[in-house]
Amino acid sequence: MTGGFIAAWVAGFAFGVSQRRSTAVEVPDDGEDTAELAEQLAEFLASLSFLVFGAVLLGPALEHLDWRILTYAELSLTVVRMLPVALSLVGTSLALPTVAYIGWFGPRGLASVVFGLLVVEEHVQGVQLLGRAIAITVALSILLHGMSATVLANRYGAWHQKAAAGRPDLREGMPDEGFTAR
Repeated sequence: MTGGFIAAWVAGFAFGVSQRRSTAVEVPDDGEDTAELAEQLAEFLASLSFLVFGAVLLGPALEHLDWRILTYAELSLTVVRMLPVALSLVGTSLALPTVAYIGWFGPRGLASVVFGLLVVEEHVQGVQLLGRAIAITVALSILLHGMSATVLANRYGAWHQKAAAGRPDLREGMPDEGFTAR
């Protein structure tokens, strides 16, 4: 499976290089069509991955649900996920609401599925429990992030608008070119 990930990365890299070379010789293109196709394909494949995940892994995981797995999933979506994001943003001068927003909506569950599949391939002891924990964590992430997306995005947008009006030097209101930690 690891070879498949490397092959996919190399194929994507080669495609990107070929697109840059072909557009330099042919009619100039702003790359929007290619970028849009890549984005739509990525969304489709991610959706397909979650469909397969739900159809194959979630059902059996729910049959063995217990308090330990549920506690782990809750901790993964909060402390285990949000604390490293907050630590990585130290020194950026971003406000606490921004750090919390990035921490909540930042890293997504598809990586957990991929890493879980890598562990399955290596035949690690306890892989069934790990698989259940990943399945419940991803399912809970889909549920909670999906339910909270509109409400929290609106709340963050309102906060940003108010904060930017009162503080012209607000880091979140600055252009993203050359963003560096202060």
